[in-house]
Amino acid sequence: MLVRNPDLLFCWVGRQLLVKELRSGQTVLSSPEIVGLLDLFNRPRARRDVAASFLGYEPKSVLAGIKRLESLGLLLPAKEGRRRTDRIKAWRHNLASAHYHVATRDTRFLRSPAAMDALLRTRLDEGRRPAQFKRYRSRVRVRLPPKTSFLSTEASALRSVLESRRTHREFSRRPVRFEDMAAIVRGTWGQTGWLDAGPIGRLPSKTSPSAGALHPIECYVLAWNVEKLPPGLYHFDVRGNELRRLRSGDFRKEAVKAASGQNWVRGAAFLCVMTAVFQRTLWKYQHEIAYRVIWMDAGHLCQTFDLLATAYGLGPFQTAAIQDSYIEKFIGLDGIKEFPVYLCGAGVPAKKLLWPGKVRSPSPCSRPRR
Repeated sequence: MLVRNPDLLFCWVGRQLLVKELRSGQTVLSSPEIVGLLDLFNRPRARRDVAASFLGYEPKSVLAGIKRLESLGLLLPAKEGRRRTDRIKAWRHNLASAHYHVATRDTRFLRSPAAMDALLRTRLDEGRRPAQFKRYRSRVRVRLPPKTSFLSTEASALRSVLESRRTHREFSRRPVRFEDMAAIVRGTWGQTGWLDAGPIGRLPSKTSPSAGALHPIECYVLAWNVEKLPPGLYHFDVRGNELRRLRSGDFRKEAVKAASGQNWVRGAAFLCVMTAVFQRTLWKYQHEIAYRVIWMDAGHLCQTFDLLATAYGLGPFQTAAIQDSYIEKFIGLDGIKEFPVYLCGAGVPAKKLLWPGKVRSPSPCSRPRR
């Protein structure tokens, strides 16, 4: 017995009809006959029954076509079909979100500095670099006052932290104090209170804004150089205000893999994996913007993390160069109801950067499309 794969998306590209399997991202050239054949497997059915009912074609050729669709993953054994979560259904029919999500997963990145430099030189050869600033030169100017020293102690301290924030990629071997790491994690993802949301009850408040105060982002910590904290994978339990150890071990090698092979990550002390529990946002925002706001939420949280780490004298970093499938397997996520969105971490900086810092940022470049 076979059934149609629930994660299929059809689209026209020019004159070609394509079908994409959303879990693997594989795209296959389709036809009206294939669409009709897949439709007959909308419920579990036997191969021979469908072949006999597909009018206008020899059953033998139809069986060959069914076998081909099965090999491509467009048809599934009935048992597997029942086990599989329907991504489109789970995501409240957010088709554009599902398509974008699978199109940007598991991006391959260049790793060697020489390859990255060659790609950047190619970019320079392809055309003039866009202007770094936008200016309306002919418009009336209102000059801002110079930086003033007449600031409150709190405002002055905040400005100092803002101006000191840098992305670090070189770290000391000194461990991070557990109290510092705990304060940063709690200050970024921890709950600060409750909000009265009227008919939907109370909603948690945090130090960073979240669309609808729904806070879909979870935090998993890979720690390997933190005092008084055994190396391992932890989940930050917001309600309990504590870390729950999921796995023990020194996972700095896994951290590098999660960050698409950026080897400097191993020099830090810990890595935070941000994941999104998409259902929290979809419960209220049942349209395509729901997917957009989870990335905004992650960005808010990452900036809070960076500023707190800087305030505690640590060197923060962040990267969107993530290997989605690897992270999901390592943590144990289904990739649909919960999936990774961003990485950030910190360590004791190898050297103090002075304002204004001039540090080359060797961010990985994605491999050029062919």
